[in-house]
Amino acid sequence: MLQFTPLSAPYVAEQSSAHAEHPRALAYLLEIDNARILLDCGAPEDLCFEATSVKCERTELQGTLPEILQTIGSTIDVVLLAHAEMAHMGLYAYAYTHYGLQCPVYATLPVQAMGRLQMLDIVRGWSNEVDRTSEASTRCLPTEAQVDEAFEAIRTVRYLQPTPLEGKCAGLVLTAYNAGHTLGGTVWKLRSPSVGTLVMALDWNHHRERHLDGTALVSVGAAAPLAHTVGRPDVFITGVERGQRTNARRKDRDAALLEQVHRTLTGGHSVLIPVDSAARMLEVLVLLDQHWAYAYQHQRFPLCLVSHTGQEVVERARTFMEWMSREWAIQLLDASDKQRARRTKSQALTKSPLDFPGVRYFTSVEALHQALSASQVKVVLATPAAITHGLARQLLPDFLCDPDALLAMIDCGPRGSLLRTLFDRWNATQSDPLAWRTGHIGTAATLGGTITYEMRRRVPLAGDELRAYHERKQAEAQAQAQRVKVAPRQREADADEMDDEEDGSSSDSSMDEDNDGELLAHRRLMSTRDIAPDAMNTKESTEISFDIYLRGHASRDAGQHYRMFPAAERKRRVDGYGEAIDTARWLARRRRLEAEQEEQLDPERFRRAAAQQARTKAQATAPSEVPSKYTTDTLHAAVRCRAIYVDLQGLYDGRALTTLIPQLQPRRVILVNGDATTFAEMRTTLSKYELYMPSLGETVTVGGLVDSYSVRLGDTLMSQLRWRQMEEYQVVHVHVAPDFAGDADTPTLMPVHDAATLHAAQAPSTLYVGDLRLSALKAYLAREHRIRADFAGEGVMICTDKQGDRPVRVAKQADGRIVIEGNVSMNLVRVRQAIYHLVAQVNQ
Repeated sequence: MLQFTPLSAPYVAEQSSAHAEHPRALAYLLEIDNARILLDCGAPEDLCFEATSVKCERTELQGTLPEILQTIGSTIDVVLLAHAEMAHMGLYAYAYTHYGLQCPVYATLPVQAMGRLQMLDIVRGWSNEVDRTSEASTRCLPTEAQVDEAFEAIRTVRYLQPTPLEGKCAGLVLTAYNAGHTLGGTVWKLRSPSVGTLVMALDWNHHRERHLDGTALVSVGAAAPLAHTVGRPDVFITGVERGQRTNARRKDRDAALLEQVHRTLTGGHSVLIPVDSAARMLEVLVLLDQHWAYAYQHQRFPLCLVSHTGQEVVERARTFMEWMSREWAIQLLDASDKQRARRTKSQALTKSPLDFPGVRYFTSVEALHQALSASQVKVVLATPAAITHGLARQLLPDFLCDPDALLAMIDCGPRGSLLRTLFDRWNATQSDPLAWRTGHIGTAATLGGTITYEMRRRVPLAGDELRAYHERKQAEAQAQAQRVKVAPRQREADADEMDDEEDGSSSDSSMDEDNDGELLAHRRLMSTRDIAPDAMNTKESTEISFDIYLRGHASRDAGQHYRMFPAAERKRRVDGYGEAIDTARWLARRRRLEAEQEEQLDPERFRRAAAQQARTKAQATAPSEVPSKYTTDTLHAAVRCRAIYVDLQGLYDGRALTTLIPQLQPRRVILVNGDATTFAEMRTTLSKYELYMPSLGETVTVGGLVDSYSVRLGDTLMSQLRWRQMEEYQVVHVHVAPDFAGDADTPTLMPVHDAATLHAAQAPSTLYVGDLRLSALKAYLAREHRIRADFAGEGVMICTDKQGDRPVRVAKQADGRIVIEGNVSMNLVRVRQAIYHLVAQVNQ
């Protein structure tokens, strides 16, 4: 049995409106038998979650996504991350640290690497604008160390790599397929003995792009050989957020964007393109770099990437060429082979399509202004895409005031963001406000008016604030030093006092006086701990504080000389059996031996621990931060620049969705991320399928294919079984009856040979298990028997021998029944044997 619950969705049914739009943060809970699987763990770009008025039937799933994960985080068994985008993994690092989400996490290698860089860019951007300590209750902002630790724990998988799950998920097999849209984007396929095959495709792209191939779901192009591996799933989960959109052709989108960029640059003005930190930034860079190589060969116009992790993203992406377009991989292999065949000293190394010779990288706005003047004509790609914070928000005022500058938007942004405000104004200037949803591209227009937004900064302290900061830090350091100085003396005094009590021996009177004086000095020393730090330097404080233990009654002002330097004699600890053993030394040795054994058994865990120690050491040796404070200014800016919107998100549309689902032929379909209008349209279009459309917090239950029971196979039965291979399983056909003899709750299956019982059960003697594909039958006949087979219609194939005589007709009916027609001949026998070979034949 499968239970599916959306924990967060872009459209939420509110009381005030039918479906209110919320920032996109995706998270879904799958419950298969006793296993809990979290599909994605996203967050908005501002890392803040809005409360909703949705009432959930299950109390543990009530509230915002952070509140839900705080409740059920420790009960999650597996987490699956599909894309390196904030909407898919923005909350993962914070939940890993604060909510106990430390179960096995699976993602492809590019998603792990690019997702980490994406989160580091977001964290560094917000750390320069807000105080984490004051906003910890409202903003789920992790530290850089927490991001590194969380993404280091991800278990990476490759495409087409079956991965058996462990623990409560034992028996489930996970496989990743290409989804397009982002580098390493994943369509997850999960095989369950009780539910069947689940295919989870939330964001995917059916078209091939410049650096990525289309998804493996489609049956055309480079993904055609993989389409049958995900076809006919028992449950297909996909999003319909773009179900009412029609994408424009890629040729038209690229031409519209490049035309406006070229017109602005040749007119002597600059262009600003807000992009994300990793996912879609590569496609925009490849597009602009190819245009620069063709139109601006002399590099007259700088192409700038302003991002905290931009250069590292590009360098890391060059190591994932096998995950990108097949054409790129083939070109690089061919170029490498030719270069090795005729290599000379004058030949250059093979160039990667991601070299980007015309791109200049900057990690701050100040670095950009120092390298290029404000009047310099340039194209700037700045992060983040929604302009909620960071470098793009800091650069925006320079472009808004220029009437001829261009703001190119590749996304409309989430509701409430600054990018959505600008997009709405641009859309209001268009003659047809819905043109961008119906396959058309709008025109560039001047926005006009004014906008009001906040500009948050972290500025260094100066003047009286800096002086007060240093005085406070100095007082804290003195207090800490005094505590450190007192602590070991107190421990020594306590140890000596305990030894004296254990010995039980009395001392002479002079020794008692010395001990009394030492105890008095110790008490005086301890009394200094209650003094305020600011009073530590006063005369009164120095009169009662001592650097050493004193014997007898003394004062610094008395001018007395002491008889000897005081020394505390260490006494050996003894018990009833003699000298006590130092257990701490043996425990330390035991911990060291256990660590060596863990390193041999689990080298991956030891590697993560070593990486954590290296990060801790690097943080300890890192230079201290400049004293600073956080300020917030409200800006009122006049919008004089031109703007244009071109959809470069690389996602599916409604036409692709309604075409793909019939091709996959799923038994059940779960649609998510849609509003009421989209769900109503999909219900009409896909009426012949068993549809589930859960809203936020609603749990839908999808029945399994079979009922699962725990039984015991007897020795008599096991000796008679003949197992048959069917894909990844071993199947057998048996006639049995349960035997509840004994005290055990689990019944034992015993074979049944009674003819009357078998006849009453109407049990067939032979079963054929599997789905016969006519294309696979055609290939098998040609390879093994050299029989020619041609399709003669939908579901019909004609097989002939070498002479073209004695044809055999093979028809596959709608209910899966295979019908073979033909004269009695060897051709008929070979075709029937081939069909038996391609399915699992189990006999009683």
